Amino acid sequence: MYGLLTKLLLRGNLAFKPGEIVAFNEHFLLLNVRALKYMTDNAEKNGLSGITELYLAGWYYGIYTTKEIIGVYNLKKFEERYKVVMDLIGVLGMGDYKTLVFQKGVNSKFNVIETSFSKLYYPSKEERLVCHFIRGIEAGGGTLVHETLMNNIEHECAANNGYHCVHENLNREKVLNIDKSILAKQIDLNYAIKKERDILVELGYDPKLFGYS
Repeated sequence: MYGLLTKLLLRGNLAFKPGEIVAFNEHFLLLNVRALKYMTDNAEKNGLSGITELYLAGWYYGIYTTKEIIGVYNLKKFEERYKVVMDLIGVLGMGDYKTLVFQKGVNSKFNVIETSFSKLYYPSKEERLVCHFIRGIEAGGGTLVHETLMNNIEHECAANNGYHCVHENLNREKVLNIDKSILAKQIDLNYAIKKERDILVELGYDPKLFGYS
């Protein structure tokens, strides 16, 4: 991770300038994980609609940032896109990602170890899945990596076990087959898919290329 960070700095792909952080020609802000916890708690107070909106904010972050990364590095192959994006996730402080499943255009499942955000909730008095914003980032980025619409489900959370989370990006067919009781806690899928289509159009992509009719 630190080697990658050094390369980014030396190549000018990451720069700390007076009053701004610039990476891949885009401006970023450092986000304290406690601020994200505050946003997550407020989203959950609004039920599934609030959770879905926070997830979509992450989805936008993920697809927009990945778009810039692909352009800067001219990443044409799926394997190249996946490796570079997964390496950068660690630099962003989202945890140490270990790939469990990797199927182009179908799904990618990962074990997220030592994730500082969700560990803020440990030990939770009840079963919690709190990585709504982070799942969105993974799915938005995964949409450009896999070149098909991706959404993300959390299977395990460090809020409960104190150590790791398990997240999975799924294509449209796969996610539609997820148990409805699981979706009901994590995403309003019909609403999310419509909004994701709008985001693709906003960024200049043809939604048909990502599985929309």
